[in-house]
Amino acid sequence: MFVWVRVTFDDRFLCHQGVRAQPDMTGKQLLDTVIGMWGLPGDRRYRLVRVHPAGSREVDLERTLGENGVRDGDPLDIHAA
Repeated sequence: MFVWVRVTFDDRFLCHQGVRAQPDMTGKQLLDTVIGMWGLPGDRRYRLVRVHPAGSREVDLERTLGENGVRDGDPLDIHAA
């Protein structure tokens, strides 16, 4: 599956970037992948937020993407914690 990830706290990142993911990946695994992809500083804390018409919801980093309700094509935002 593909999810679309955007960094919300830095003006250099103006759009979502497609990332390959698996429903059995944990939120932490996806976050680590995205931190490396965007070249974000490793000394900061981040959170993933699933953007959805019914309302945004933070992704639990210990649960799988499937358990978090993340589906193919979902947009996700990274926020500095």
